[in-house]
Amino acid sequence: MIFPVDDIVAERPAPTPLYAAAASVSTANLWTSINGFAAARVYDSVEAEYRAAKEGAVIADFGPLSRYAVRGESAAVLLSRVATAPALSLSPGESARGLILDDEGGVIDLAEVSRLADELFLLTTPSPQPRALQLAARGLDAQVEDISRTVAAIGVLGANANEALAASGLKIPGDHVAASAVLRGVETAARPMQFGALPGAELVFPAEDALTIWERLMRRSSVKPIGLDAMEVLRIESGAPRPGADFITRVPRRGARRPLPSEIGLPHLAPLDGGWFNGRRSLRFAAPAPDHYLVTLAIDADHVLPGAPVALGGKADGRVTLAVWSPAVRRVIAFASLPGATAGKIREISVVDDGGEARRARILDTAESRLAAAFQQSQAQATD
Repeated sequence: MIFPVDDIVAERPAPTPLYAAAASVSTANLWTSINGFAAARVYDSVEAEYRAAKEGAVIADFGPLSRYAVRGESAAVLLSRVATAPALSLSPGESARGLILDDEGGVIDLAEVSRLADELFLLTTPSPQPRALQLAARGLDAQVEDISRTVAAIGVLGANANEALAASGLKIPGDHVAASAVLRGVETAARPMQFGALPGAELVFPAEDALTIWERLMRRSSVKPIGLDAMEVLRIESGAPRPGADFITRVPRRGARRPLPSEIGLPHLAPLDGGWFNGRRSLRFAAPAPDHYLVTLAIDADHVLPGAPVALGGKADGRVTLAVWSPAVRRVIAFASLPGATAGKIREISVVDDGGEARRARILDTAESRLAAAFQQSQAQATD
């Protein structure tokens, strides 16, 4: 799950259940605010945390994310109204990614749906979505409870994530099936997840037991804590856009619209043949022509600022949203918004660096772009 954009005006962010544990191991002491909660940007160094995720396993405080328990006979129907994830077809223990769309098919937020029992689901979103859930619940036998402040959550991510979980006493039975275990007397639910291209799992448990589980993981396995800045590098490498940062989630002015799933590189999360969901009719029959496409670029530069102009064939016609240095690609990588009319006809790309010099760039092949391409190919074959 991807974090939303930082709260740049928050003065006193609230502590997550894991704040005390996270603060005790943070030597950098760099923090930000996500959804009104304190979140560590860096614990030790971005490079060390990135390397630990790539070569071993890391843990992250996922407390700032929004979580809802959805119960009742019509819980699956409710979630099918809210998100594009296939809630109706999930078996107990299974999870799926999706999007929350408006009536016009524009993306409001990301979503992950986990079916914990026949009539019990867990919905996780980057930002709070009470209004969408309230509207979807009308006339249905389903209850929605915001549990964001009553549970704690730890993401265990990295190449050796499964080994770290096993060392602490928890084993995930499959790539899509949730599990439960008792760790030091605490009933803990775990669901498999991907953070970009990294495998891992999310552990969810009562908030009062947060320090117990954190300590267990730190002592029994070789995990290291990871902050938002290192996760940002991993996220952009994987091609996963960040709500509010890489694409707008709130319409800024009259006449504007939210981006379509295809415009942010996530058409595979809103398949029109995957069942009914809010915004599906508009996507099928009334979707506007794509305005801009969000792509991931590899830039031959050491530093690029957000908002830097992107030139296509020598003509400035796009903007960088966010940029970071990637140790894997060994150059700056960035999300950039390119015009829909020219995105498929690109011959030469350049980006202006911090010093004002144009630097050569290329579109980066990512885990998310490969999923999108495979989906679009399957859709084209289905209509031939």
